[in-house]
Amino acid sequence: MSADNSEPLSIFPLSRRERGQGDEGLRVALLYNLADNAPADPDAPPDALDELDYERNVDAYAAALRAAGHTVFPMEGDAALPAKLKRYKIDVCFNTCEGYRGDSREAQVPALLEMLGIPYTAARVLGLSLTLDKAMTKRVLAHHGLPTPRFQEFFTPNDPLDPKLRFPLFLKPNREGTGKGITDKSIVSTEFELRGYVEYLLKNYKQSVLVEEYVDGRDLTCGLVGNLDPQALNASIPLDRLRSRNGQTGVDWAGVHFFPISEVDYAVYPPGTEPVYSNRLKVQLADHYHCLCPATLPEDVAAEIRRLTLEVFRRTQSHDMGRVDFRLDRRTRQPQILEINALPGITPTSDLTLCAQAEGWTHADLIVAVMDAAIGRLNLQPKPNGKHTSRAKRTPESPYHSALSGVVGASSTAYDRVSPSPSAQNAPATGFAKQSTSKGAD
Repeated sequence: MSADNSEPLSIFPLSRRERGQGDEGLRVALLYNLADNAPADPDAPPDALDELDYERNVDAYAAALRAAGHTVFPMEGDAALPAKLKRYKIDVCFNTCEGYRGDSREAQVPALLEMLGIPYTAARVLGLSLTLDKAMTKRVLAHHGLPTPRFQEFFTPNDPLDPKLRFPLFLKPNREGTGKGITDKSIVSTEFELRGYVEYLLKNYKQSVLVEEYVDGRDLTCGLVGNLDPQALNASIPLDRLRSRNGQTGVDWAGVHFFPISEVDYAVYPPGTEPVYSNRLKVQLADHYHCLCPATLPEDVAAEIRRLTLEVFRRTQSHDMGRVDFRLDRRTRQPQILEINALPGITPTSDLTLCAQAEGWTHADLIVAVMDAAIGRLNLQPKPNGKHTSRAKRTPESPYHSALSGVVGASSTAYDRVSPSPSAQNAPATGFAKQSTSKGAD
């Protein structure tokens, strides 16, 4: 971990990450929502399940947490969750639940946990409700004077168009991730095209549509782990402390660690591919994905992106981890904030993982860092292993398909349904590739 020009990350002691010994830990409920368990919806769009997780990813999360000394109980985040949590005397939950339905679906499991008085990782109820709603997030950003494209939220195809908006415009569902609803038709140049695609999105995604000015430029993302020290929550952010001396490592400041900034490499796609990080690029063409990490940026621009990332992180009440997406305006050379992922994908091939790998972290390092950030924020005290001796019997069937699944002991059989892609095996040294996986980007 870099010790460049900033304070050390005291909440992530290197001895813990490097030791990898299981001498103490917590009873951790690993919460997930699997695509295989999603309620059937014949009217759902084809990309409806793309934010949900898969068994192979849950196995990777569990293995990392066990290696750090925790006792792990993988559980589907469903209506049966309270009984399971009580049964296994859970200390803390490692939350990855996207939710299956509802306008605040990412906040549903956290709201349940708060009602039960059980702590959990990542953003809390308000933060997750806010950040899933892209238009409301942009209102908060605008209130704090943070740069984000001008926008309008459409509720019907016939809503009057704000005369301040200038074409081309960019359209997407207001409360989705993983590029859902973003296609080659998302960039519109006329009001006729605008109203036609607004109508399509309203009909298929059954939610309002975010319409914002399209920013022609580079797609960048900046990820972090940790939590701001209390004295930094409302303090000004010193730009000079967010500079990296060599551009190859992350930056630490006031309890937060920034990973190297990543850029989507559109050069790997065929000519005519949409110039946006669409659902097709994130899911269907995931084998072709390639990012440049660290992105080649002037250090003053990189430092400003880190500052804006931290501003968004704290203004949206995010915790433990986050990832903020930007467009670097080709005309003004200024970064524009697109959105924050307060519950970003942390699969072995997610964007946040690739950013961490760019400075030598493993996927397991990332999982443990998020867990340690929550332990520090919540003032939890790991216990010597074996304090609780009750264990559920391991069942022969896959634990992930049952709504009443309980504990999984050692790492179970691999569930990979996708072979490692050639691009993932032969990624150039200057960047990273990923193999097909859902929940990979957001």
